[in-house]
Amino acid sequence: MSSLQYLDFSFNRLSGEIPPYICSNLPFLEYLSLSGNMFHGGIPSTLLNCTYLQILGLSYNDFSGAIPREIENLTKLKELYLGINRLHGNKLVGIVPITIFNLLTLKVFDVDNNYVLGRLSSIVDVRFPNLEELYLWGNNFSGTIPHFIFNASKLSILTLATNSSGFIPSTFGNLKNLKELSLSDNYLTSSTPELSFLSSLSNCKCLKKLDVSRNPLDGFLPRVVGNFSQSLEFIWMSDCNISGGISEEIGNLTDLISIDLGGNKLNGSISITLGKLQKLQFLSFRGNELEGSIPNVLCHLAVLFQLDLRGNKLSGSIPTCFGNLTALRNLHLDSNELTSIPSILWNLKDILYLDFWSNLFVGPLPSKIGNLKVLTRIDFSRNNLLGDIPTTIQGLKSLQFLSLGHNRLQGSIPNSFDDLVSLESLDLSNNNLSEIIPLSLEKLLYLKYLNLSFNRLEGEIPR
Repeated sequence: MSSLQYLDFSFNRLSGEIPPYICSNLPFLEYLSLSGNMFHGGIPSTLLNCTYLQILGLSYNDFSGAIPREIENLTKLKELYLGINRLHGNKLVGIVPITIFNLLTLKVFDVDNNYVLGRLSSIVDVRFPNLEELYLWGNNFSGTIPHFIFNASKLSILTLATNSSGFIPSTFGNLKNLKELSLSDNYLTSSTPELSFLSSLSNCKCLKKLDVSRNPLDGFLPRVVGNFSQSLEFIWMSDCNISGGISEEIGNLTDLISIDLGGNKLNGSISITLGKLQKLQFLSFRGNELEGSIPNVLCHLAVLFQLDLRGNKLSGSIPTCFGNLTALRNLHLDSNELTSIPSILWNLKDILYLDFWSNLFVGPLPSKIGNLKVLTRIDFSRNNLLGDIPTTIQGLKSLQFLSLGHNRLQGSIPNSFDDLVSLESLDLSNNNLSEIIPLSLEKLLYLKYLNLSFNRLEGEIPR
């Protein structure tokens, strides 16, 4: 086997340490992947005697210790994978050896989710002329975004989440080949309230994914977002303390699949230009200060999977045309000022989540709720629902969470509740329910939470 050039043992259950003699026996090895196993110990420096090595994959293991400085010996190396996502995963520590930046052939460097530290911003005079993908998220790097990144003219993917501080530089616009930029969960800010770095990103015509979530940007969403790459598919800017209105120009980004602007201070109404985004599957404006009605144009989003508008000041009725959103699985409208639910909504037979709590809904819970056979979560608590609990609810065999608390429901708890065989949480508290607690509740084997307080129930407690 001394002539072996390609060796792939990835995603098995191999354990132990990497044999220190592996390169002595396989001197011509070009491809080595041990990713997705249970190897432990340090990365042996003798591994770096495989001087023909072009691709080295060690991700998803339990390695510990530092990245060997001798890595500069791998002068033909193009792809280096050291990242990990496992719960008890890789514990590579220390700083990234500066010698790694001498590898001019390197195209992919992945060291994500370890305990690597240091100030990358102190590294200067590095070119990385061939670097295309750089994964640094989830480490303990400190300081500002390093300048050497902007020398990597071929860079297409950059993930720096959970590392940096300082301003987001406008020089990102120089990376013409950038397709994915992830800067989430840092302490990054903008040098101007207009979020000027977004203007520079409009020069990145290949950009498909932008994630700056959970940074204290403290600005407003500029109209320039409409000038982003027409190929942009994901824009995630949640929990960034962004204020102002939703830019109408966002409707120009017709390839968008996912928008998350939740947890900000956006105000005004929901832009009707969102109706142009025919490919949109995920839309979240949760936790803002939006007001007015939910626009009917959202019904044009035929492939919408999840809609999250909770925690705003939206009022009026849920649009009747929502009943036509047959791809919808998760609908979160809680903590608004909505007043009515169209009957056609109960025709969404594939819906999984309905969160409508803390609104101004009035009237009985309709019997058509029994149509939603695959529903797993219903929360209608803290409304003004009246009348009896419909017996048709017994058909919801997949239901795991049911909360109708803090309403004005009356009558008895249906005996047929024992048909809710998947139920884990049941809250009927603070209503006007009466009569005995049905013994059939004893058959709910998965029930972990039961709250029937503040009603007019009688008799014995089921065992």
